[in-house]
Amino acid sequence: MLRVCQSSGYDLSMPDTADDISPHASVESLLALAIGHVNAGRSAQAKAICALAESARPAHPAVQQLLAVLALQDADPPGARHHAEASLALRPGHPPTLLLAGQAQHACGALHAALHSFEQLAVSTPSDHHAWFRIALIKQDLHDLPGAEAALRRVLQLAPQRADAWVNLGIVLQEQGQLDAALAAYGRAYVQREDTFGRIAHALVSANVGRLWLSLDELRAELRSTAA
Repeated sequence: MLRVCQSSGYDLSMPDTADDISPHASVESLLALAIGHVNAGRSAQAKAICALAESARPAHPAVQQLLAVLALQDADPPGARHHAEASLALRPGHPPTLLLAGQAQHACGALHAALHSFEQLAVSTPSDHHAWFRIALIKQDLHDLPGAEAALRRVLQLAPQRADAWVNLGIVLQEQGQLDAALAAYGRAYVQREDTFGRIAHALVSANVGRLWLSLDELRAELRSTAA
């Protein structure tokens, strides 16, 4: 969630509605007021103030970025995509806006556009394992299994404690016919978080390349042994 520090000048005693705002207010002061309303959960007021800011400065990247945030909160991915891409056109490579754009594009089903946004984000913030995980998910959706595997291994270099990434790596390896390697990845996930067992068991029986166990306890024992 966006946060405004005290130095932003936002004051809760400032006008709460767009009608109460001075027509001479600067775009920066409007943005500070709108973000304050976002932080306080008052999205309707924030949208009204953003409309004023956009009317004054339609080509302002921060205004477009905040409109994208509000559109995502309203479950409006096309609107969020429009505003995020407008913001990026004015401020290319801005990491928070790349994240917004990627989320909106993915929600719109524009997988290649979302992948491009998240890849740009990963380049600008290479230690962000979340960006790499999003890349992996999209590559899985695009059936680029080697690409998904490479992205997941990058995630696990940065955050080896991510059990969800170990599960996804196991799925990708299993779909590539590497069952032993997949079991090792599943084992790492299971010993870190036992609540991953359901996803693991489902993946092992639902994929074309799988194996059957006589009991779930036998599978749990094998997962522990592969992770040892």
